[in-house]
Amino acid sequence: MFRYSCSVIALSIFMLFIAPSTVYAAETSIPTFSAIQPLTGNALGTDTLLSSLTDSLNHYLVDSYIAGTVDIEQYNAFLYSGIISENAFFSDAVFVGDSLTVGFEDYCRSHPDSIATDSTCFLARVSCSARVAISSNALSKHAGIMPIYNGSVQYIEDSIAQMPQINKMFLCFGMNDLTGSSPQQFVLDMQTLILRILSKRPDMKVYIISIPCVVSGVNTGGLSNSSIVSANLLLQETCMINGWGFVNLSEYLMGADGALRSEYSSDHYVHENAAAYEVWNRVLKNYAFLEITK
Repeated sequence: MFRYSCSVIALSIFMLFIAPSTVYAAETSIPTFSAIQPLTGNALGTDTLLSSLTDSLNHYLVDSYIAGTVDIEQYNAFLYSGIISENAFFSDAVFVGDSLTVGFEDYCRSHPDSIATDSTCFLARVSCSARVAISSNALSKHAGIMPIYNGSVQYIEDSIAQMPQINKMFLCFGMNDLTGSSPQQFVLDMQTLILRILSKRPDMKVYIISIPCVVSGVNTGGLSNSSIVSANLLLQETCMINGWGFVNLSEYLMGADGALRSEYSSDHYVHENAAAYEVWNRVLKNYAFLEITK
């Protein structure tokens, strides 16, 4: 490992000397793709997830150059883009959702090694849902659970329209939707919300995070691990049809019984603790690697 690390550093230094002086980060970009992380129907081990996105991208770049799949111009574009970082991919992202996303924001703000940067935005509020977000009375009857931006309650699409620095959005709804809607209706509501956002920001890259599982035995309204599986399959299909990204988070949090593992639960119900959000962080790093290198 030490010898490999030295080769990474040596090759990077070598490239700095032979790189054209006209290459600047502002002039280069790394293309992104909407990767679909497939649902397997099984619990997945977190040992397969990246610990360091920076190290993985460095190794990928060096391996690709040595293998001849990346030429000198591509190497330099990658190197100077600034994308080789734990969180550069998420610097122009907004995370949209409910209390689970609120919890992830809290985790990111208290963990300097998280994927979030100072420019990463969060547009989430406890008890929010896709159904509420598209409702005609979202700003009146449901104002108490709608996300706040710039000090006021706004429709999500209007808030995002005021974020010129944001080019990616990660959405994670479902917990509050499935308590009163079928998986089919929830996915229709998600599509409506996304299309409303895209009507104002057609340049936005869309990523849907799968609905995390809940602890065993939860059956509140229509919310259960069974309905979550159904909804996630429909979300994945919707992403494939529309060219949106799909992040398989749920299966990294579940146990063999298909429920949220007890060590990730904060309330023995649907909410999660810091250990779970560490998994979120690593899953999203893994997804960023796929997007950057696919």
